[in-house]
Order: sequence, then C-alpha cells, then structure tokens
Amino acid sequence: MTVVVGYVPTETGFSAVTEAGRQARWRDEAVVVVNVVSTAGFVVPTAADQRTLDAVAADLTANGVRNSLRHVRDDAPPAEIILGVAREVEASLIVLGLHSRSWIARRMLGSTAQSVVLGAACPVLVVPDVDQPDKDDKSEGAVEPALRFMGQPRS
Repeated sequence: MTVVVGYVPTETGFSAVTEAGRQARWRDEAVVVVNVVSTAGFVVPTAADQRTLDAVAADLTANGVRNSLRHVRDDAPPAEIILGVAREVEASLIVLGLHSRSWIARRMLGSTAQSVVLGAACPVLVVPDVDQPDKDDKSEGAVEPALRFMGQPRS
C-alpha cells in the first residue's frame, strides 16, 4: 500500500508532503507525490516545475521515505486525477493541503479537498492552510486549530 499526496508548490503543499512522509514512515509505506498541471501549463500557480518536484523527492528520500512522482498534464479536475492515482496504487491514505478560499469561490469553483474526501475509498488527511496566517490567530481567546502546527515550526 501507499500514501498518496496531492502537491502544489506552496508552503501548505510542502506541509502536506512532510505529513505524508511522516505517515509513510509510520506505516512503512512509500509516498506517491501527485502534481496536476492543466494544459494551460506553468502559468497556473498549482503547477510545480521539475526542479521543485526533484527537491520534494530529495527531501522525502533524505528523510528515509521511498517515493515516486506523478507529474500529470491533464485538464481533468485535480480531485479526479488524485483519486485515480489512489485507486491505481491501492492507497492506504491520501494527504492534501487545504487552501483557504472565500465561501463564494468554493461554491463557484468547487473544492479539490471536498471532492477527494467524498470520493476516496481510503482515509483522507487534510493539512491546514499555513500559507496565510488566520486573522483570528492573534485575537485574544482564539483557540488554535488542533492540527495547525502538527510538527511544523511556529512562525
């Protein structure tokens, strides 16, 4: 079995890869890193170039995690591609980074995380968005999300 991680080249994306590596070491499994590039190419911010993907693979390898990369160029929804890879490798876990978007953007564009969670045949671990600090984090009495800093240095 394998841990599949959907990767985008952001801090949250790398946090998802880091957590996938932890889960894979704990389960003694390999990680498959999936990055989806639409036919629009690298103008889309979710597209990782080969240098970035090589760095992600090198980090996983340096941490003792067997891994492979799937750089998929397709206009299908990323959730569909991630779920397809998960089925193909008989994933035991899918890891995704959550990217905050407004309510209206989620309604209009959908949510990859939501689609994966609803369509997965295995557990899905969603890593919280660390790219933008929450406005409420600094307010008095705010409760820190349970997974916010799971193993990540606090800024």
